[in-house]
Amino acid sequence: MANVLGIGWSHHAKHRAIWHPDNLYRIAEALRVGYTAGVLSVVAMILLGPFFPAVAAAQVQQPQKFLTFDYHMKPEQIGASPNRYVFVWGDSASMTSALVKYSPSSLLSAYFPYARDPDANHDFTYWKARHPTWVTYRCDGVTPAYFAGDANVPLDISNPDVVVWQATQFAHLRPGLHAVALDNFQFQNKLGVCGVHDASGRFVRKYSGKLDDMAFATDTVRWLEKISAALHEQHIDVVINHIPDLTPDGDDPESLLVQRMVGAVDGIVDEHAQEALQSAPKGALLASFVDYLQSRDKWMYLIYQYQGNSPQLAESAMANYLTMAGPKSAIYIPVKDTVSGQEPNFYGFDRQIGEPCGPAIMRNGVYSKNFAQGMAIYAPAGRISGSLVVPSGYQTVDGSEAGVEQHLTGGQGRVLYASSSNVCAHH
Repeated sequence: MANVLGIGWSHHAKHRAIWHPDNLYRIAEALRVGYTAGVLSVVAMILLGPFFPAVAAAQVQQPQKFLTFDYHMKPEQIGASPNRYVFVWGDSASMTSALVKYSPSSLLSAYFPYARDPDANHDFTYWKARHPTWVTYRCDGVTPAYFAGDANVPLDISNPDVVVWQATQFAHLRPGLHAVALDNFQFQNKLGVCGVHDASGRFVRKYSGKLDDMAFATDTVRWLEKISAALHEQHIDVVINHIPDLTPDGDDPESLLVQRMVGAVDGIVDEHAQEALQSAPKGALLASFVDYLQSRDKWMYLIYQYQGNSPQLAESAMANYLTMAGPKSAIYIPVKDTVSGQEPNFYGFDRQIGEPCGPAIMRNGVYSKNFAQGMAIYAPAGRISGSLVVPSGYQTVDGSEAGVEQHLTGGQGRVLYASSSNVCAHH
């Protein structure tokens, strides 16, 4: 398993040095920082072996990139870099023609919030008059369970009529779009959904209203399965924004909810991938999550958001991504935190590095992963520092000699480029 927990092998590898000091350090660190039971199950999976068979897939050139919205971009930007992006989350009408023309292999999607009316012009009065039993409320039975700062009316996704209505809305895609992007899909009840009013106006409690509620989590997955089945019948892909986290909902591959969620969709976006560079538990969980999606032949789209992007942050994000990347993974780095819809700024680190030669390997507290035209090295968050000696002949993104010894602090990474045409031939 090529993951940033620090276990230095892939679940595709033939040999597992579980008792290597680096691996023992990572397990001890997991216990020290207080992993949840869900993440400890990832450790158990590491010790006992993978519980899922890998899906054989051809490797691809890395890095693969995608867009999070495109409403601040211009068609000529797409024309200047044909087929640069494998996926567009929330394509705007003004960009569709250019993407279809210059990037025909890109999967274009329409944006929808998963449990809310996508049309903010339909206020509470509108729904109260038309479908009063569809609106969800907090436990006072009066306050609609609005998403924070969002005017879109929350809907009862456990109601079969709502599901049918949503599936119909989602399927109305303009030409060129072949996927839906469903936002804010989480197992936790972050909206405080508690119940609905029945036809008589009586408040009917469905959930506890608490953040962690298995009944609510189960209903979200059941909804996703129904929506995906309806859209897949019409050959429409489903991509959700779901942030793997360390909460008791259990966002690790051993969770039945996670397995059902992944089985229902075609891809998942994590808009907080940058947390992997700041938190050892998040890094471990994200890596196992990416690995699991690759084994299931599903896409994983990683967004690294920073309050102020920089060459150093972009390089570390790219190195972290590359150590995890599989055939169905892609990266997006916005210009600034929460600023989407613009051409990303990779500071040159989106330069092609070729196909991977093999899995990431841990040495001296640092991951390294060789590619046909370079190498990604990354020190997992939680480590004070680590160093790695690399062969001569590697250069930085600006063409300077990289130097033999690379010293990194936790959460830092480097991407190096080889002067030879095929590094893999020498490994």
